[in-house]
Amino acid sequence: MIRYPACIKIRSLFLVCLAFAEFLRASPNSEIPPLLVLASGSHFGQFTCEILKTEGFNAFQLDSLADPKVSADYLHQFDIVILAENPLTLAQQDLIKQYVRKGGNLIAFQPEKELSDVFGIRYSGDSVKEGYVRADTATETGRGLSPRALQFHGAADLYGLDGARQIAALYKNAVSPTGYPAVVENDFDSGHAMAFLYNLPQSIVYTRQGNDQNAGQERDGITGIRAMDMFTDGWVDTANNCINQADEQMRMLSHGIERLSRHIRPLPRFWYFPDTLQCLVTLNNDGEDNKEEQFQLQFADVHAKGVKMTLYVKEVDLISKKWVDAWRAKGFEISGHPDDTRQATSPDWQTMDSVYKRLINKLRSVYGIPSVQTVVNHWFVWCGKDGDGAPDFAAQAKIEKQNGIRLDCNYAHYDNHSSQGHFLGALGIRQGNFTGSGLIMRFAGADGRPINIFQQLNNVYDQQYMENKDPDGYFNCFRGLLDRSLDKEVYSFVCVKAHNAEYFFSKIPLMGMLDYAKSRSVPVWTEQQLLNFLQARGEAGFAHIRWANAVLSFQIRSSVQRAHKLACMIPYRFSGKKIKRITVNGLAWPYIVRSVKGFEYALPVVMPGRNYRLAVQYGN
Repeated sequence: MIRYPACIKIRSLFLVCLAFAEFLRASPNSEIPPLLVLASGSHFGQFTCEILKTEGFNAFQLDSLADPKVSADYLHQFDIVILAENPLTLAQQDLIKQYVRKGGNLIAFQPEKELSDVFGIRYSGDSVKEGYVRADTATETGRGLSPRALQFHGAADLYGLDGARQIAALYKNAVSPTGYPAVVENDFDSGHAMAFLYNLPQSIVYTRQGNDQNAGQERDGITGIRAMDMFTDGWVDTANNCINQADEQMRMLSHGIERLSRHIRPLPRFWYFPDTLQCLVTLNNDGEDNKEEQFQLQFADVHAKGVKMTLYVKEVDLISKKWVDAWRAKGFEISGHPDDTRQATSPDWQTMDSVYKRLINKLRSVYGIPSVQTVVNHWFVWCGKDGDGAPDFAAQAKIEKQNGIRLDCNYAHYDNHSSQGHFLGALGIRQGNFTGSGLIMRFAGADGRPINIFQQLNNVYDQQYMENKDPDGYFNCFRGLLDRSLDKEVYSFVCVKAHNAEYFFSKIPLMGMLDYAKSRSVPVWTEQQLLNFLQARGEAGFAHIRWANAVLSFQIRSSVQRAHKLACMIPYRFSGKKIKRITVNGLAWPYIVRSVKGFEYALPVVMPGRNYRLAVQYGN
């Protein structure tokens, strides 16, 4: 028998233990979600969770770094830790450094300067406010993103590179680089780190919802305070409206998550749209002061196209229950059009709340409609003051939430007769999304905490074009948004408003829109149908994610039953292999392969409201 020296035995034992530790690291506890968000109740950190859900990463946990349970061992249970902007104690700084140094994967938003070595950067002592970021599309993380400089709101710290790789450059304006990075990646001992040197969640909220400093103020010269008043004075770079610049920055985060996840296991996501669609259209109509017989022609025309629409009723006394019941039975949505125009120049919380309650009660008592879940206000009147009269750019969303509303369509592209010209951007084929986003997300309050009500931009608005006597522009606006979503990966939910009172103008372009959507296989839904899908997608989640022997296995858990399918996005290539087979509940399952912003994914689809076991086999 051969005898080995004791030092060799010890070294062998050490290597075995090291290999076992690496095995555990590569096969994390499948009960623990892969992503951990560390955020306080301020600095917009909790909105990170809404970004993750919008991007389909429905497997994460939210904690505070101040929680006593957050230790080095706790952090290492997760694939990736996302650190929101937080003031850190010395002990917390050391914890983060040790986590990355020992193999952790970290993404941070505007990190503390004391963590500079983790990200391979050197602080210059200065910052830039209201600047731009430009992705390096030659990097893996920047691949597939727009090469244009994209606007952000807030401040970015100026750091020089000290070993980091620049993923995006920081610009003073759309054409003037600062010479400093905006986003970096770095290897730090055994770990990996990525930093946005500005507060990404805060910027996304301000880009989508507008300038919080303009809350409750008349700014655009159009009678009535509207959400659009918060986009005046150059708040939105309209040259980027056709890019969806907020969405592009969220995708940079998604690319960073997927790049870091390659050190551990592929991560499943949910696709933005129902099934494998690449665009979706909704159609709604403000009832104003019209009687039921005045709606007949438009409703009959829409119905003949195989389409349903939403009617927002302002005057309940002008429309009978019999008429409402008949159209609801056909699948049309009847909801509320609250009217607080008597306070249009200075809406307050208490009055707006009473307007909602009164109309909701009327719809319930007269029509038997149990709840109102989607809404558009008459004149888009937007309350920008809280219950104490203090400015709050999300006050209207909070009023709607407490009245059971779950989807708001009060952000609309209307800027005719403004003292600032067409401050929301170009019209016609080049009209894009002035909120910087074609996706639908929940609102956030002034502290960045999500409010449980979705914000949908009404981006194809008939009155904008009717007043300009431009029916072709109305149609081309729709076509541009839809085509860019389908052909250019500028993904957008397209919301069309067609007032009955303007049907003399809108009939020909509207029928053209419905025909065009059909020709491109894009469905047209009511707002309630859209809300149903968003709720199902948001509630569904991933569990028991496991990676072993080139097989990714996980569960989809979903309890909200809806009529439209959810598509799961699974990285098509991982660790030099590609997907060979997918099974669902033990059965071979069909899927398509699609390139999305420079990355390939397999997209199997499932029905919400059920649980599934998926196994994804990778091979050569």
